[in-house]
Amino acid sequence: MELQIQKETINVKKRIGEKNKKVLIEKDYILPDSKPDIIKIQAENSLPYIRKKEIMENKIKIEGGFETRISYITSEGKNRVLKISEELAEIIDIEGINQETNTIEKIVIKQIETSILNERKIHYKLEAEIQITAARKENIELIYEINKTHNIETLCKKVNIDTYIGHSESKMSVKEKMETENIQDGIEVVKFKPQIENIETKISYNKILVKADCKIKCIYQSKTGSTYIAQKEIPIMGFLDIENIDEECESNIEITLKNLNINESPVNKNEIEIEMEFNLSGDIYQKKEINMMVDLYGINYKTNFKNQIVYLEKSKPQTLRKIEIENKMLIEDINQIYDQEYKIKNIQTKEDKTEIQIQATYLYSSFENETINKQETIITKEISANYELNKIKLEIAKENTVLLPDSSIEAVLEINIQSLNTEKIEVINEIELEDEESDDKYSMIIYCVKQGDSLWKIAKKFKSTVKEIANINEIEDENKINIGDKIYIPRAI
Repeated sequence: MELQIQKETINVKKRIGEKNKKVLIEKDYILPDSKPDIIKIQAENSLPYIRKKEIMENKIKIEGGFETRISYITSEGKNRVLKISEELAEIIDIEGINQETNTIEKIVIKQIETSILNERKIHYKLEAEIQITAARKENIELIYEINKTHNIETLCKKVNIDTYIGHSESKMSVKEKMETENIQDGIEVVKFKPQIENIETKISYNKILVKADCKIKCIYQSKTGSTYIAQKEIPIMGFLDIENIDEECESNIEITLKNLNINESPVNKNEIEIEMEFNLSGDIYQKKEINMMVDLYGINYKTNFKNQIVYLEKSKPQTLRKIEIENKMLIEDINQIYDQEYKIKNIQTKEDKTEIQIQATYLYSSFENETINKQETIITKEISANYELNKIKLEIAKENTVLLPDSSIEAVLEINIQSLNTEKIEVINEIELEDEESDDKYSMIIYCVKQGDSLWKIAKKFKSTVKEIANINEIEDENKINIGDKIYIPRAI
C-alpha cells in the first residue's frame, strides 16, 4: 500500500573520518660558520605551521614546516641560539574525501631530542603528529507526518538541533614590530609564542566578521648571554564569505598559524620585525526545532520501518566537567621563570577512574647566571569517573604559575572535559504496510501496568490509541501512569 507522507529535509555535517599521521625528522646538523662551538644544550622548542593543503580524491596533501630553536652554551660559557627550519610535505590517505569535503588540520609536536656529536655537530630528532578531521555537508530527509487515512498512530518528539549551513576559509595577516632592549650587538630569539584569544564574530550580509587578539611572547637574548622577554597583544581581523546566514546563526571558528617570518637582526636594534599569516576557517550552524517521528504502528495494518542513525555535529562542544589540578615542583637555585607550557600528554581509564597526564615545561634562569635552562615534569591527576575516551576531549582552559620563595614552582590548572560535538539520533526513513486481519474476539481488555510501561507502549501492543485509553480511564496526564494500575483498553475492531 502506498503511503502519503510528509518529509522535511535538514542539512547535517557528516564526519567522513579522522586520521593522524606521525612525522619523524631525524638528522645530523652541522653548525654554520657564524655560530660558536656547542658545549651544552640548554633547551629546545619548535613552532609548527601549515602553509598549504590540497584535497584530492581519497587523500590530502599537507605542506608546511617547523621552526625549531635550540639554546646552547658555548665554550666561553655564553648562551647562543641555533635556528633550524625544516619543510614538511605529506600525503595522507582518507577514504571518502573529495573536493566537496571540508577539513580541519593541525600539527602537534610530540617530542624534540638533541644530542651533541662534537663541538660543531649535533643529532636532531623531532617527532610530531598531523591530525586531520574531514567532513562534508549532507541532506537528511525526516518523515514527520503520515496521512490520517492510513489509520497509523505516530509518536513524535520535538528536538532542537544545529543544522549545518556550511564551511568557509580565508586568511588573516599580521605585520608588527616589537620593542626590545637596546642591545648593540644584536639579539637572538630563543622562543616565539603566538596565542589566539578572545575570538568574537559578527554576522551580516552573508559574511562573518571575525575579531581576535593575538598575544605574543618573545624570549630573546643578547650574544653575551642576558635574557629578556618582550610581550605584545595585537588585534587581528578577517572575513568569511558564506551564503544563507543571518544573525541567528552560530559559528565554530578555528585560527591556525599558516606562515611566520621573524627578523631577528633589524636595522633598528630596538625592534623585532614580525610577519605572520593565519588560516581562518569556520563551520556555520543554525538552531532549528524539528518534529521528529520516533515510533509508529498501524491499527489495521502491520507496519515495518527502518531507522537510519544520524550523527549531528553541534556548533559548540558541551563541557561535562571542570577540574582543578595543583602541582608543586622544586628547582634548586631558580631565579626567574621565563616561560611555562602545559600540554595534555595522555589520558587513560582504570575501572571507575580516569587518569590525566600533563607535561609541564619550564624555561628559567638560576642565581648563578642568566643562561636559559629547561626542566620538564609530568603532572598526574586521577578523577573518579570513567569516560569513553573516543567521545571526549580535554582542554586547558586556565593556567596560573607562581614562583614561591622556597624555590618551588606552583602551578594551578583548570581543565575542561568536553564531549565531542556530535549527537546521535535515529531517523525513520522507510515504512511498509501489510494487510493484517485481527483474530481477537473482544473489543475491550483489562491490563495491569508493569515496570517500564507507557501509554504509548500499551496502545501499540494492543492496537489501540493513547487518546482512547486516556479518555476511557479518565487519565489527565498521558505521561503519568502507576505500576499496578488496572486500565481498560478499547480495541479497534
